[in-house]
Amino acid sequence: MRVHQLILRNVLQHRLSSGLTLLNVALGALLLSTILLLRSATERSFVGPSRGYSLVVGPPGSALELVLSTVFQMGESPGLLAYEVFEELEQHPATELAVPYAVGDSFRGFRVVGTTEAFFAPRFPQPAGDGASKLSAGRPLHVDRAALRRELAAIASREAAQARELPPPVLEAVVGAAVARQLGIQLGDQIEPTHGVDGGGTAHEHQLLWTVVGVLAATGTPVDELVLINLDSFFRIADHRGGVIPESGKPAISAVLLFPKPGVHKALLLAQLSKRTQLQVADVDGEVRRLFRIVGNVDRILLVIAGLVVWIGITSVSVGIYNTLAARQRELAILRILGARRRTLFGMLVGEAALISAAGSALGMLLAHALVAGAAGWIEQSSGVHPGLMGPLPEELLALAVLVLAGAAAGVLPALRAYRSGVAAQLVPVS
Repeated sequence: MRVHQLILRNVLQHRLSSGLTLLNVALGALLLSTILLLRSATERSFVGPSRGYSLVVGPPGSALELVLSTVFQMGESPGLLAYEVFEELEQHPATELAVPYAVGDSFRGFRVVGTTEAFFAPRFPQPAGDGASKLSAGRPLHVDRAALRRELAAIASREAAQARELPPPVLEAVVGAAVARQLGIQLGDQIEPTHGVDGGGTAHEHQLLWTVVGVLAATGTPVDELVLINLDSFFRIADHRGGVIPESGKPAISAVLLFPKPGVHKALLLAQLSKRTQLQVADVDGEVRRLFRIVGNVDRILLVIAGLVVWIGITSVSVGIYNTLAARQRELAILRILGARRRTLFGMLVGEAALISAAGSALGMLLAHALVAGAAGWIEQSSGVHPGLMGPLPEELLALAVLVLAGAAAGVLPALRAYRSGVAAQLVPVS
């Protein structure tokens, strides 16, 4: 009988102790693999979608909250930013592109953003392309700047009657790929957003219907879950006419996505805007790194806990095999008489430990993938992280190899005891 057959026979013969030991290893591998999968999903959900963005300008407050709200569509908008700041930034000599964001509504759980044609400029990262090439169907929305100025003038003057006398607005919407897919929206459909960004908003005072003129190309980012409307129509909603800076009474939006010209212009804008107390400027890359520093600290603690569980599991491999040696000494002695060498028995016990560790590790990692896949919806809803379906990570394969080697090393101690045992003493009749 060959060594691998002996190993398999021994594992099956002691299936209870081997199974319990295997489950100990599987538990540690489950924790370790789950942490690695969630960390990978977190990086994919935040690093990928943030690629290509530069600065976000918004109201004073938390820079991280501003980035999460504007780039990742997570949480409430931090507050209001005077619209005149957008106009100033749009004309700034260091600016290549400025994209306004006005939020406050939702459509069947998807966030509605008032913006301009700047969203469809080549510099805007997602979707890639220019103009109509950013869409899978239809065309970009159009903003009537003259109508927008009239709306803002009416808001600034607080003349409700003046606002009612304005010509009827052109209401156009462009929906993200996920919105179109999940709600079955097509070009020409009419939609009616509700007030509030949490998906459970209330109907506006007056009914307004936006005509869908375009569907964005799929990006796999939060942009897929946006409903874009032209900014002039955003301010025609009666509920939004109260969107003014309380201290000044100036019309306001939520934020501005700012893309500086190449070279030193980003540093120049950061330096200038950081001095202004009435607004907040956030570097998207810097805030994402800050987020991962926060998450990384938690990751390290969890990895230490997982490592301790793995260590306990691997130790149990050694203890389990060592404790069964007393009952297996006669069997090993008989194998020696039948011609098995000491190194064969040594390799058999080390191989048995490696097999239990490999099987336990593989089982734990399979269970981790099943767990993350099963809880994907809850994870996405509660944290904004999109786990999706993931194959084995390089880190998991490395961890699997390390666990197998550690298991084999755990089998060395009982293997040495068997290696040093004499044959004659083990074959003495019991009585």
